[in-house]
Amino acid sequence: MRVEDPLRFPQGLEEKIEEYALGYLRQGRAEWDEPHTRAAAFFAGEIALAEGLDVLVIRAAAWLHDTGWYALFQDTDSKDYRNIMDKKEAHMVNGARLAKEFLERPDVKDFFSDAQRERIVHLVSVHDKIEELKDRDEIVLMEADTLGAIDVSRVTPTFDTETAIKYTNNDLLKRRFPKFQTPRGITLLYDIFPKFLAHFDKN
Repeated sequence: MRVEDPLRFPQGLEEKIEEYALGYLRQGRAEWDEPHTRAAAFFAGEIALAEGLDVLVIRAAAWLHDTGWYALFQDTDSKDYRNIMDKKEAHMVNGARLAKEFLERPDVKDFFSDAQRERIVHLVSVHDKIEELKDRDEIVLMEADTLGAIDVSRVTPTFDTETAIKYTNNDLLKRRFPKFQTPRGITLLYDIFPKFLAHFDKN
């Protein structure tokens, strides 16, 4: 008997969502958006499964969550911390639009219910509004997004040590880490964060 992997998309959807997402991610932040998204999607599935949540919804949202960086850095530095912060809202708006376009495609729509499509778009539209997140699936996507940004075994940071310090102090320690709620997410954080710090100690 064939047993389905609960962390994979239904057959035929995996290739569609990856192709669509990468088409935009590769026009976003060079050398960052693609590996970060792959890592975030991995953690999203793992934590969602542990929480008994809809893995399909949360993994799809993770794959699509940063597509909105597409074309936002044509005239500015995509590694500059201030530039990134200034464009956070725009990337969520763009990402939600792109997610909706993908989910309404005739060859994709039937993989999801109306409620699932609506939820994916919602998650993409709010994923970086850290202080406003309250629902369990919102928290899980935030945890996966955060872990996918600091797991140096999966993603090589593109910013320098000075920017890493700003990111750690202003975003990670003050905003993101206090919002972690899931046992699996917290366990992963305790394992991954020291390695993230060690990476910059060596550089």
